[in-house]
Amino acid sequence: MKDFLSRVRATWLGALLVLALASPVFAGQPRPFIVFGDSLSDPGNAFVLLGTDIVPPFQSLVPSAPYARGGHHFSNGKTWIEQLVKAGPALRNPGVFFNYAVGGSRARLAGPYDLTGQVSRYLADAGGQAAADAVYVVWIGGDDLRDAVVALATDPSGAQSALILQQAIGVIQNNLLLLYGAGARNFLVPNLPDLGLAPEAQSQGPIVQFYASFFTQQFNAGLEQMLSGLQAGLGVPVGRVDVFALHHAIAAAPASFGFSIVSAPCIRLNTTVQPYCDAPGEYLFWDGVHPTVAGHQAIARRASAVISVMWPQ
Repeated sequence: MKDFLSRVRATWLGALLVLALASPVFAGQPRPFIVFGDSLSDPGNAFVLLGTDIVPPFQSLVPSAPYARGGHHFSNGKTWIEQLVKAGPALRNPGVFFNYAVGGSRARLAGPYDLTGQVSRYLADAGGQAAADAVYVVWIGGDDLRDAVVALATDPSGAQSALILQQAIGVIQNNLLLLYGAGARNFLVPNLPDLGLAPEAQSQGPIVQFYASFFTQQFNAGLEQMLSGLQAGLGVPVGRVDVFALHHAIAAAPASFGFSIVSAPCIRLNTTVQPYCDAPGEYLFWDGVHPTVAGHQAIARRASAVISVMWPQ
């Protein structure tokens, strides 16, 4: 085992409370869930740090702070993980809540609230010992992926973009190993939705759409290869949630998932008159890259199916 570590440097869930098409909440929490990530899992940590939120008129499809509407999320309400488990903001109540995800965080960067900073903060809060019975959720990389697309403007060869993706996957691996070394034994790592199908890319034309989708596939393939190696080498369960496949399934048959609009955002830019769509529950996206509560609910259902198999009570 030491040789492996040197070479490479949820669920508790008990019975699923079946609510038909409602939120897939679990009946009890025998296992704690520890969450790391970005805006897709942020329950309010960015608001704690920034002390501000955004209100209409909206200037961009990708916000610089959480929304006032929806309880300081990067959506119109609770994220997928909050719909499944108790996952309040750790930065507001450390030791009480264990969701360290912060909107805008990158995997590859070394800031205090990027992935390595989040994991380090958790381990400090936990006294350096990661609970072996907990499920550790790591979902990050979307902003690294967006950075990879932007990098094409200065390096059309794609070399810088490829490096960004490789670095992101490498740092995710390092942090999974760090958690394992501290005692973690259960991991849940979703892949990324197709950035090329998101409203931000859709609004920028076919070339951006192509590369956004291409880089998403490259990232997800590299992530899966890394996770397969870790799972085989460490001998611990690593659950995956295939959000990419879910996204494509929704795009192909929106009505089957309760949606009618899947490529346009609910928010409307540069207006205070009807700045929101009339029926957010019919929209997959709240803004340029973030799901609505209904979109998060679809992810939560997919995640709950994985969790109940991986860690049955």
